[in-house]
Amino acid sequence: MKWWKVTLVVFGAVIITALGIDAADTLTGSNGTLLSQVIQQSDDDCPSGMVSVDTVSSLTCVDVYEASPAEDCPQTNPEQMVSSIRNVEFSNCKVESKSDSTPWRFITRDQAMQMCARSGKRLPTSAEWYALGLGMSSVEDVCNVSSGEVLNSGAFPECISPHGAYDLVGNVWEWVSDDVIDGTYNSVSLPESGYVAQVDSAGMTVVSDDEPSELFAEDYFWSQKEGAFGIIRGGYYDSGSDGGLYTVHADTLPTTASVGIGFRCVK
Repeated sequence: MKWWKVTLVVFGAVIITALGIDAADTLTGSNGTLLSQVIQQSDDDCPSGMVSVDTVSSLTCVDVYEASPAEDCPQTNPEQMVSSIRNVEFSNCKVESKSDSTPWRFITRDQAMQMCARSGKRLPTSAEWYALGLGMSSVEDVCNVSSGEVLNSGAFPECISPHGAYDLVGNVWEWVSDDVIDGTYNSVSLPESGYVAQVDSAGMTVVSDDEPSELFAEDYFWSQKEGAFGIIRGGYYDSGSDGGLYTVHADTLPTTASVGIGFRCVK
């Protein structure tokens, strides 16, 4: 018998057996049948600290909390750029998504990309970040945008996205993986800095204005016409009404390592 026929026979036997056990479990009131366990195991692709994403085609999982250094890292709460360098150079140092931990700050975009990759993850694109946050309620009332200090992940329990990711808005800005070159993003020229007046389907500002717009929660947009920049999104603990789902800083040097910038990983 050819190998593929053997595989089909064995697989069929397993399913039939599982169905039979399921029927018996149902009759006896058993919880968690064998078939449901097999299906659950095959669908559970997200590692610890992540939650599944089923509405963004390019993603399967997102970190529940902003990334922080794991306990094996030399510096568990970096307070300057040199501390992040020590962590990145230590091969056993990885990031984790954990509640009540201080987000990893003072980290450049490249370093954030390296740390996500070390854990088998990556930084989200700007469009993915925006898609993850769609549906969040009035963030100024429930997110850390006005406290004046960074707080532990999950300290604002109502600042949560529909997918179950905390602190997408506020607490710390979050790096995304995209580049802005000479004021152009994805072959589209960005407007001047100003209040968000219109966005495209990826949540990127395409029209800005001198006056805040209630339609876009008075969020603000930063850009420059010359230079190579990275993108941070969401605002931080001192953004006030400028911080939010539509807030984009598109003129941040990728080498920036700041007290108010962190990151989050996805798969």
